Amino acid sequence: MSFGTNLQFLRDRAGMTQEGLAEALQVSRQSVSKWESDTSFPEMEKLLVLCQLFHTDLDTLLRGDVRANYQTDAVGYDRFMNWFSNWIAMATGLIILSVGGALGLYGAVGMPENWVAAVLISGIAVAVAILVIVGMRYDRFEKEHPVLQDFYTKEQRERFLNRYPFLIALPIVGFFLAVVWLILLGDSAELMGDRAEAKVAAVFLIIIAIGVAVLVWAVLRKGKYEIDQWNKEHDPSPEAVAQRKKVGKACGAIMLAATVIYMILGFGSMALEGDYGGSWGWAWGWIVYPIAGVTCGLVSHLLGEEDET
Repeated sequence: MSFGTNLQFLRDRAGMTQEGLAEALQVSRQSVSKWESDTSFPEMEKLLVLCQLFHTDLDTLLRGDVRANYQTDAVGYDRFMNWFSNWIAMATGLIILSVGGALGLYGAVGMPENWVAAVLISGIAVAVAILVIVGMRYDRFEKEHPVLQDFYTKEQRERFLNRYPFLIALPIVGFFLAVVWLILLGDSAELMGDRAEAKVAAVFLIIIAIGVAVLVWAVLRKGKYEIDQWNKEHDPSPEAVAQRKKVGKACGAIMLAATVIYMILGFGSMALEGDYGGSWGWAWGWIVYPIAGVTCGLVSHLLGEEDET
């Protein structure tokens, strides 16, 4: 294939117009048109920018066939990311489902509290084990394949993006309906006793667990199509590695601080009230973790902008 044919293929695959590519390269649209018709060639500086923009090498761009790089998933990325999203979603849902299942067993059959605790801990232990195993495999995969060629077609992306809003909206609707039914049935369940309350809470948590699992699955499946973001996050250049280390240290410090705050709230409230089970610190202190997660995301964004300036 000629350079012009390669360039047109890459531009079309990226969903860019000639005007868009011209703006990115700070040239005229007519220049891009001449390149694609092989009536002229860009300067070396522009060629290198094109290679970086479309994640290809200079020899392939000028004399090779860039389409060959997009025909197959040579490293099994799609299969791996499908496996990863399935297990992460299942493990995340299982953590919440363990609580709901334990409450359900207590409410439905009157299972003793020690058995309820055993079911709860067992479910969470399995979920944590899954997360550890999947996380280690993901870490190995990303180290082995820091840069990927984008083999997804525009049609494949659009097919999923058409379903994505429903995958996000339906769980959210489920959350609201679960809260409504919890409010409606809460008073009558309270009058009927602890077991009735446990059954209502169990159904609520099961719905939440399913919704959270679907949300996590949908977000991860959407993320797998963002090959450019993968390459950016795994950029092997010294500057990018240093930036990722900086973000990692900052987020690690934030999560460590959140854990310290949670422990202080939990043990502090327990000491003040003398009641472990009813301590407000353990019951509500977990809110520091989502706050820490949002803070980590904000810090990552700010550090990224700082490096770009």
